[in-house]
Amino acid sequence: MKKNVKVKNELKQFEIVISIIILALIMIYMVLHNKSRVSETTISNQLIQTNIENNINTNINIDDIPQYSGEMVININNDVPYFEDKDITTENFEVYSTLDEFNRAGVAYANICKYTMPPKGTKRGSISYKPTGWIQYLYGENNSKHLYERCHLIAWQLGNENNNKQNLITGTSQMNTAMIEYENIVANWIKQKNNQGKDYHVLYRVTPIYDGENKLATGIEIEAKSVEEDGVSFNKFIYNIQDNFEIDYSIGKAKLIE
Repeated sequence: MKKNVKVKNELKQFEIVISIIILALIMIYMVLHNKSRVSETTISNQLIQTNIENNINTNINIDDIPQYSGEMVININNDVPYFEDKDITTENFEVYSTLDEFNRAGVAYANICKYTMPPKGTKRGSISYKPTGWIQYLYGENNSKHLYERCHLIAWQLGNENNNKQNLITGTSQMNTAMIEYENIVANWIKQKNNQGKDYHVLYRVTPIYDGENKLATGIEIEAKSVEEDGVSFNKFIYNIQDNFEIDYSIGKAKLIE
């Protein structure tokens, strides 16, 4: 009888040991699995960040831009943006280049969606920063017209960035008006998809192109590509010109040509 009790106790102890081992193995598996998932997520985030950082480099330069010949907006790369498959992501981001050695704004890059756009009811504030080349010229009756505007590379309606020196350049009223047309295309796409209950994104990159050390950009390249489905896709260059004006792009001074 005592022998049976002893055997039962040994079996019970064995079962406890086996249970502890199994529990330990399960815990080890869970820790390793979670580490693997964290590692995969980290690697994925690093790849996304690398792609983002790579895409604030300029794809074109002044030599790729033909001299202005009367057409305000021209196609670049047959109107195909330079985004690649590896750039496609549903991560929300906005990246602005640091000012260069001449204090000029560079490439601005974002994945536009409802989270980057200003919340409904948000009022746009004032702008105090004067970007390079800002030598305002007033003209017309009672100086009611102005030559220059502080142009957002990524429009306020898309990125909710207003008085951000990394997002502002000096642009003519004419260039700014042309930019708005393409900004509206992107904004309207996002809003339309939001109304359908779809949280959609548009990759959006704006590159100011300068000639040498000029304080005033010759113009800007705008690229856009919708992420989740086809719908928005363009690659435009808009000249920083104004009809009836002669502009010195090295400093920003201008003269009205009657």
